[in-house]
Amino acid sequence: MHPEITSLGPLHLKFYGLALTTSFLVGTFLAMRRARKAGVSEDLIVWLSLLVLALAVVGSRTLYVVTHLDEFGRPPLDFFKLWEGGLSMYGGVVLAVAGGLAFLRARTKTVWLVCDVVAPSIALGEAITRLGCFMNGCCFGTPTDLPWAVRFPDDSFSAMVFPGCALQPSQLYSFAAALVVFFLVLGAGRRIKYAGGLFWLCILLLSCARFLIDFTRYYGGSDFLGRLDGLSFNNNQLVALCLVVVSAVAMRVLKARSRASGDGRRSAG
Repeated sequence: MHPEITSLGPLHLKFYGLALTTSFLVGTFLAMRRARKAGVSEDLIVWLSLLVLALAVVGSRTLYVVTHLDEFGRPPLDFFKLWEGGLSMYGGVVLAVAGGLAFLRARTKTVWLVCDVVAPSIALGEAITRLGCFMNGCCFGTPTDLPWAVRFPDDSFSAMVFPGCALQPSQLYSFAAALVVFFLVLGAGRRIKYAGGLFWLCILLLSCARFLIDFTRYYGGSDFLGRLDGLSFNNNQLVALCLVVVSAVAMRVLKARSRASGDGRRSAG
């Protein structure tokens, strides 16, 4: 854990902020390269990336605030204090996907082709961001005696919750899973021939990974939904299951629509 890279007077460079910035820049660059090959406007990709970034931050912060109202009995301006932490990823995912699709429908007739172009960037961005989580010490796991368990510094929040305990490296599980999804989506581009297939495959795989990995993560308060047969369930797992269903249905519908129209065009792989 090393949340702060360096300090320059009043300025503090945080590793998590660096990870977010890197994921955005690398993801946008990759999407622009894929856009050129697929015949998609690079300007469209840039504007889409900026919109998705803004919506992801707003959605993630809003969901966190709504599910942790007990922490926000202070002035409303605290909503904007992102440097103090407090983001729920799926709030950002849902708002970014909805807003991004609305934007694309207004700007292009090849909505799903563009979605396929950016699909690998979503997984790669998730992987880079999870490294930031690990260095920041957030999104930590539950106590374990596994040989690869990690211990965070005594002054970290995880050490306050679980004093003296070794924890599941849930952030690194998420990093590895997202990286695997990234390569799977890239490889699937040669086999999935209908528009939209890569995008929804990416969402489906990331959601499955999130659902499983969250069994190793610590959640408390309003994030915690309950236990079933010894397993703890949380809000994010419920959203993940919904996204799995939506993704599977979307893939089936888009594939059937492609076959019915006889349109096999897909060149974003």
